[in-house]
Amino acid sequence: MPLWINDPQDDAERFAYRILRTPADKPLTAIVTSLEVIGTNTHFVNNRTVPCEGLGACEFCDQGYSWRWHGYLAAMHVQTSEHLIFEFTAPASKTFKTYLDRGGNIRGCKFTAHRPSKRPNGRVVISCTPVDPTRLRIPEPPDVAAILCHIWNVQNTCATSTHMTRPPFPQLNVAPSEGDGRNR
Repeated sequence: MPLWINDPQDDAERFAYRILRTPADKPLTAIVTSLEVIGTNTHFVNNRTVPCEGLGACEFCDQGYSWRWHGYLAAMHVQTSEHLIFEFTAPASKTFKTYLDRGGNIRGCKFTAHRPSKRPNGRVVISCTPVDPTRLRIPEPPDVAAILCHIWNVQNTCATSTHMTRPPFPQLNVAPSEGDGRNR
């Protein structure tokens, strides 16, 4: 016989966040709920982003896959009020860094991300503006690192950030495949 519960437990939605990248066709506007940006080097393998485990420990580095840094933060989608994980690359992160350097806090930053070229793999441009905290209740941020580790099916062992150096082999050029968003 099931034990019926009227309210879900606190951790019932712990990993129920989707990762959202900047859409090609329209801007994304959201409000940051995270206290800071977190990031890691990643590989794109079998149509999936997977974390790089670092020199000497990463099977994908050993196989010659190129890597790139991806940043992540929790944000609240302005149009839908969905709490999500926003993913972005190093060039796009500079706007968040500038905002953080000016204000000392990224939480409550309203940002708009768009792709001027309207292509799925086009450059992302982000603009940030502060939000009046008295007019908006910002929810507590989820543990973004724990959510990513759950999605990637890896153990979350590192509580502090580490700096990873670039692997000592060249980036590979991969020919476009059907449906990967690149022009032929």
